[in-house]
Amino acid sequence: MKQGDVDGVHKTYNVTVPKGRLFLLGDNRANARDSRFFASDHDGTVAESAVRDRVTDDRAPPVVIGTAVIGGGVLALVGVGLGIAAFVVRRRRAAPVAPWPVQRV
Repeated sequence: MKQGDVDGVHKTYNVTVPKGRLFLLGDNRANARDSRFFASDHDGTVAESAVRDRVTDDRAPPVVIGTAVIGGGVLALVGVGLGIAAFVVRRRRAAPVAPWPVQRV
């Protein structure tokens, strides 16, 4: 049995966690809807079998998203550069070129 702070205002609660059940707490305790707020349902505990996976400190999703954002930015800059190059080439080709020497009088 453990006493604790329910909602950040020092409201206590008492809970006994039976074997095979879990009492879940959120990281942001003052703003989490975790086991403390469901005391009327099995004292806020959850069956171990109801847990699907474990939360880890996996940094892969932020790294993948960051890489995609940076890669997208680089591709956008390359696209702008190629667009400018194509515009310049097109303007040079569009300049009139006389097929014979022009004589001025």
